[in-house]
Amino acid sequence: MNEKSVNIWQIGIILFIVLLANKILLLPSLVFKDANFEGLITITILFLIEIGIITLFIFLKRKYKTLSFAQILREKFGNWLKIIIFLLLAIFFVCKILLLYNVTYAFFNELIYKESSPLLYLVCFVPIMTYFVFCPLRTMGRTLQIFFPVILVLTIFCTFLPFVGLNSTPLLFQSSASGVFFSILKHSAAFGDSIILLLFIDKIEYKEGDGKKIYFMALLAILFVFLIFLSFYFSYTYTASFHSYAIFEILGNIKSFGGIGRVDVISLILVMFLTYFQFGIFFKAYTNCFCEVFTRINAKFAVILFDVLFVVLINFVVLNLEKAVMFAENFFPYISMPTIIIVLLFVAISLLRRRKNE
Repeated sequence: MNEKSVNIWQIGIILFIVLLANKILLLPSLVFKDANFEGLITITILFLIEIGIITLFIFLKRKYKTLSFAQILREKFGNWLKIIIFLLLAIFFVCKILLLYNVTYAFFNELIYKESSPLLYLVCFVPIMTYFVFCPLRTMGRTLQIFFPVILVLTIFCTFLPFVGLNSTPLLFQSSASGVFFSILKHSAAFGDSIILLLFIDKIEYKEGDGKKIYFMALLAILFVFLIFLSFYFSYTYTASFHSYAIFEILGNIKSFGGIGRVDVISLILVMFLTYFQFGIFFKAYTNCFCEVFTRINAKFAVILFDVLFVVLINFVVLNLEKAVMFAENFFPYISMPTIIIVLLFVAISLLRRRKNE
């Protein structure tokens, strides 16, 4: 158990990365397009859902200290319902991985390797994703713990530097309530990442008072996302919807600082770190779900099968930014929101119902 478990700071770092990583590139521009400056209300409401998931996780962990999420569902609702929920979660994380790959592929391909083939990115990403799946969760946690100071420093630099020299003020109340509402529905696919806490619940070393540490790491990531949204909207007051990659664009707006040249390269390094680690976390979560659905199939086969399907889907489904946006706004929300609602509903019921041995 000690070799496979993570301490509270390690799971906090994992939570920090998944809450931050996929919300600082494409999302600010898409939200502004639908809700203007009131897009901040959109992400506030969606982040409240994340806080709700974290809160339910803490209560569930206090009640079932050693049980896995699969054991809790099997004990409370039976094996078939457990299989259905984990199948929904497996599809949820497959879509997350596909969306993440296509957004980052478009980003790197447009800004760095404009003439490269998709094979280059697959060679770079798939082996590391696969390694993270086979290594124990504690190994991943320790790896993230080593790199976290670098990620934190890069994030602070990319977040606060764009505020230097800002003098524009965006217009408020340019969007209607319906615009904000539909923005919430369309962009819900970028949220719900904290549901991974439930999948790793039995592998987390939890002590009294550790809930505050989880909240701290989550709120820290949320704070950085809000500041990046603000600096992006203040940097491109009326044209934010035409600038696709927020974290890169806000630093690109400052061509040089203190004689050190182009500082937007720093954002590239940050995105590389976040992308690799988020791929590994989501892939590990998918494998966990797959193995709970198909209990007789070896985990190695599940990983190999996904690698093959991933390469096929990447080459035939989506490979450009327009298709990725259409997938994220018109298809994925119909999977993500029902999955999150169903999981949270059964978690809440599990908290209210007594255990059989009680």
